[in-house]
Amino acid sequence: MVDKKIRIDVLTLDSVQCAACGYMMESIAALPDDVQGMIEYREWPIKTKEGIARFMELKGKVLPTICIEGDPVFASCIPQYEELIEEMARRAPSPEAAEKLMALRHVGFQFDKVGENLKKAGSGLNTREGQK
Repeated sequence: MVDKKIRIDVLTLDSVQCAACGYMMESIAALPDDVQGMIEYREWPIKTKEGIARFMELKGKVLPTICIEGDPVFASCIPQYEELIEEMARRAPSPEAAEKLMALRHVGFQFDKVGENLKKAGSGLNTREGQK
């Protein structure tokens, strides 16, 4: 049986024009492949109607914010790798998924694949109304 993926929403102004927002997206995009396979993430820039709606739905207060499984966890604070893994493990869909994440706590960010992962996440692609 395949576990449900952990949902991560990154509330931003715009990850291309806002450095802090870009760093927040990077912190998710640089997670190792084993972790990438366990998560599903998306940027929600408030420059779009959808981004504003998601910001309100998730009860965002500041930008940028990382929400894990609907919980605003890192508000205007770029997480360290270990902190991010621990918060994902707390919200994992099963004890096995949490255990797997904690086993990966020592691996660290993989910055060599950031560009590829940001592209996969669509970072910066939906920052203007009407853009796809």
